[in-house]
Parts: sequence; C-alpha cells; structure tokens
Amino acid sequence: MPKISACIWADGWAEEAADLYAALFPDAAIGEIARFSKDGAELHGQTDGSVMVVELTLGGQAFTLLNGGRMFSPNPAMSFFVFINDKAEIDRLWTALIDGGRARMELGSYPWCEHYGWVEDRFGVSWQLMMADPGALGQTIVPALMFTQGAAGKAEEAMARYGAVLGGFRPIEVSHYPPGTGANEGLLMHGQYKIAGQAFIAFDSPMDHGFGFTPGQSLQVYPAGQAETDRIWGALTHVPEAEQCGWLCDAYGLSWQVIPEGFSDYINGPDKAGQARARQAMFAMKKLDIAALKAAYEG
Repeated sequence: MPKISACIWADGWAEEAADLYAALFPDAAIGEIARFSKDGAELHGQTDGSVMVVELTLGGQAFTLLNGGRMFSPNPAMSFFVFINDKAEIDRLWTALIDGGRARMELGSYPWCEHYGWVEDRFGVSWQLMMADPGALGQTIVPALMFTQGAAGKAEEAMARYGAVLGGFRPIEVSHYPPGTGANEGLLMHGQYKIAGQAFIAFDSPMDHGFGFTPGQSLQVYPAGQAETDRIWGALTHVPEAEQCGWLCDAYGLSWQVIPEGFSDYINGPDKAGQARARQAMFAMKKLDIAALKAAYEG
C-alpha cells in the first residue's frame, strides 16, 4: 500500500467519481470498496449498505473517495497536476472534466507551459492539466497543496516538516516569486518535492481566495504498527478539537488521517458483527488504537 494517499470527501458520489476517473486517467485501477454499517450511515447521513469508501490509483497516485455527507467538500487548496506530453490527450481530459464543471484557468498557452488548463470538475475536484513529462516526479498525477489564507508563506516550511515526519524529503525543483511581485515576493511560486518517496507540488498564495485547507481533502498515511502511529500523530496534530477517528489537523491547517497497518482488517473485515463492533469502537477514538480495534472485532 502506498505510504501517502489523497482522500476526497464526497456526498454520495464517491463511486460515480471513481468510475469516471478510472475511465479517464492512465494507469487507473479501482481497489477496495467498503459499505456503511447502520451506525456509520446514520452518523454521515447516508443509507445503510451504501458505498462508504472507494480506493483507487490513478497515474501512480493513490486516492480514497469517502462518502462523508454534506459537512465538507473539496476545494482548490488541494488540486492534482496531470502531466501528459500529448496535446490531444490533454484536450480529451479537459473536455471530459469540464462537463458539468468550470474552468479556473482556461486551457491554452502560458509562459510556463505551451498547453495548460486548471479545471474544477462536476464534483468540485480540481485538476491542473499540463502538456509535459513528469520528469523526476515520476508520477503522471501529483497532489498539489496551495498554502493560502493563514498558511501563506509557510509552504516550504510545511513540506520540509512533512518530509522529516514521514521519512524522506527531497526538493526536485523550487522557484520563488521575483522582486517586484508585491505580496508574493520571495514566496514559493512552485515547488516539486519527493516526500517519503512520493511526489508532491506546493506553492504559496497570499491572495484572499475564500478557501483554504479543510477536511474536504486530506492526506492519509499508513504507519506500520502502533508505535509509528503514535509518533506520526504526535508530530503532526495541532488542533485538539479536530482529532477524531484517526483524523487530525496540522499546524498549517491541512487534514491528515493516520491509519495503522491492519486497520481495514477490522473495520472492513469479513465478520459483519465484528466489523460493526470495530467501527463502533473507532467512533469513540481520536488517535486510532489498533489493539483496541482488534479486540472489538474479535468480541
């Protein structure tokens, strides 16, 4: 399982979106699909037995789509770069993604790319399409984090912090706004990084966009064992009131889920009664306790 995946909060459309993305993007595969138990469905305003989570991979990046209800929704603070050095293929993706969506930056020629466009699809998920090779990033699809609102100016600090916590940090390409660019001057204009061996893009934006990081999009990490879960949780968590069911909010406002290895064996295990007990135990947790989940599952 990849060490870091991107989780998108959905309102009943997780399976529809997964099917669309799997049909559109290269190297796509739909993985595990989990369904709501009665308690979980009531908590999230969903239907008992309906799809709760869909896991998939697209262009080298792991995704989780979660039907969490109307509480949160995705926004452009987290977008996804798509690197394909084929104009016709970029045009095809743009046409499909803008259907029911909208352009944030029209598809066309820009100083940094001959053929580029930023599109928000019908589900509110943002994609930045670039006619280019991924190069040293090594992934066709790469998560991009916009540090804005109160986090503007902290992108480089945050990325170095994530690398230190998760076990690997390598800047690949970093550029800053030049003198004379006002409030942007000196801030991170575009940074490409490898964190724990996975590709990320980050940039600062001090403009008032009206959005910032929310649980509508989060990053998931999968530590091997409780000790590693405890270490990562302790290093990242910053907002006590945001701690719930393995979710936390860091010092930059970004949401994370710290999910210990073996979690799915109990939460989505084959014993339906045990699964229900484990999920009920999870609802009472902040940081996940894998031994307690196992005990609940086994009754």
